[in-house]
Amino acid sequence: MQICILYTGGTLGMRPGPDGLAPVPGFLTQTLQARYPMVQVLEYAPLLDSSDMTPADWNRIATDIAQRAEQYDGFVVLHGTDTLAWTAAALSFVLAGLGKPVVVTGAQHPWEAAKSDAPGNVADAIGLAASGALAEVAVVFAGVAYRGNRVRKMDCERDAAFDSPNCPPLGQRFGNGWALNSLPLPQPAHQGLLPVKPGARVVRLTLAPGFSASWLAQSLLVAPLDGVVLETYGSGNVPADAELKAAIEQLARQALVVNCTQCAAGAVQMGLYASSKSLLEAGVLNAHDMTPEAAIAKLYWVCGQTEDLAERRQLFGQNRAGEFDPGD
Repeated sequence: MQICILYTGGTLGMRPGPDGLAPVPGFLTQTLQARYPMVQVLEYAPLLDSSDMTPADWNRIATDIAQRAEQYDGFVVLHGTDTLAWTAAALSFVLAGLGKPVVVTGAQHPWEAAKSDAPGNVADAIGLAASGALAEVAVVFAGVAYRGNRVRKMDCERDAAFDSPNCPPLGQRFGNGWALNSLPLPQPAHQGLLPVKPGARVVRLTLAPGFSASWLAQSLLVAPLDGVVLETYGSGNVPADAELKAAIEQLARQALVVNCTQCAAGAVQMGLYASSKSLLEAGVLNAHDMTPEAAIAKLYWVCGQTEDLAERRQLFGQNRAGEFDPGD
């Protein structure tokens, strides 16, 4: 099996320096090629802290994979953990139908640190990519494989940093191999590279008690937006505020407004409570059980496919890469 590693940056390749941990060009690439002579490593320059990742970088990673799809049987993306969930979700939309494994991983500790999780995570990712057992974007961390658009970083300290609250894992490491589950996956025809729109005006808005509807009207409605992920209470509820309802209705006429629950697990069910019926009537889109990270990445992807608002609404509602459970 021919495996290509895209090393974008992150903690796993850092070494101590005068100002603290910092990436060292060439270090991890040389280490990986010595340990895994069968793989090819594409090292990014400059190496990126994941906090600096942008939608343009999602396109860059996807393009590098698509251009090499005929040469390699699988891909591993090494990435910082803080924004790994956004990148994995975006890749699942951009590369849907590619037919090759794309395994994203990182580490909580540098490669050379005592008891580092980096060597194990990289070995697991290479093993899964080379197994030929899946053809989608996955995230591997602490011996567990997750669907790429279903993960969230849940812990900033423990090695088991990621979880998939609304979707069972794709599998778990078992000895030297993987015990994999069979999870339904949409199989869209591969249409080549369908990139996100880096310049899309997408925002994430979390409701909280005391939230000011007048602020929403004065702030978000001044400049035109492409999409808003509205993180609501429980199963998709908002305050019974006439001013808030009017502001959301106006916003939904000019942009995609997505109802995404603040809860770590569970799904939006607009109309279940009277306090969410106003969103349904306003034309707000249902994120079902999507993560906020996946909802944001999908908005960037949808905006890259068309300028027509009706078409964007239709695209967002389609289950492209297993990002939500259509039964919810």
